[in-house]
Amino acid sequence: MHELPLVFFTVFGQSAAGLFFVAYLSNKLNLINNNQLNAANFLAMVVMFLALAIGGLHVGQPIRFFNMLLGIGRSPMSNEAFFSGIFMALAIGTVVFSFFEKFTKLKQICNLAGVVAGLIFVWSIPQVYYIDTVANWNTHYTVLQMWMTCFIGGGALATLIGAHKLGALFFIIGAMVILATKAEYISLLNAKAIDQTWFWGIQLVILGLSLFVMAAVVLQDNVPRTTLVACTVIIFVAELSGRIAFYNLWEITM
Repeated sequence: MHELPLVFFTVFGQSAAGLFFVAYLSNKLNLINNNQLNAANFLAMVVMFLALAIGGLHVGQPIRFFNMLLGIGRSPMSNEAFFSGIFMALAIGTVVFSFFEKFTKLKQICNLAGVVAGLIFVWSIPQVYYIDTVANWNTHYTVLQMWMTCFIGGGALATLIGAHKLGALFFIIGAMVILATKAEYISLLNAKAIDQTWFWGIQLVILGLSLFVMAAVVLQDNVPRTTLVACTVIIFVAELSGRIAFYNLWEITM
């Protein structure tokens, strides 16, 4: 599948931005301490790095990434590339400054700026797929799905670093929105949607089962870490499966 690098790029990138946001908010609400925030920022940086590294395979030669920046402001793809780079740079800055106590202010500035840049990056991704000639992509459900990945992936990752309540809550919101809207979304698509039944089935079953785990996290806050890790892994399988289905819908309409 030619778009497979983009599957990982979008899912990992949106999840990294979601983690950056959920962890920052959790820290401000005194739900996690600074050490946990630093761990979350490091994890988000690693996930975003993986997103860019895998996504770069779609571009081919690395130099082409910089060529994409020539259209900033007028090209959605250039905007996406630009904001992904800004988010990554701020994530790195946040992590680096966290190692030096004298740079606490700079770390805080980078952290807040990184949250904003991450959310703008998430916003920029679906803009690439508003294409008049690809009817299956040119729908508001494209935006909805990608924002919910931010909630689902970011929330799941947040539970791993200790932001249990807020992370699980973000996941639950995202998963319930996807479960509630999937049928209507599919009804808007053409015959190619039938070929994606298995991918969407995997996504919906995993998200549905994971809701029970995350509900337990919210209610009890004593779910074993191994369970959270396993749940997070299969949640990413679900989101990757749903994103594969999305890219498989590509078809030029007349």
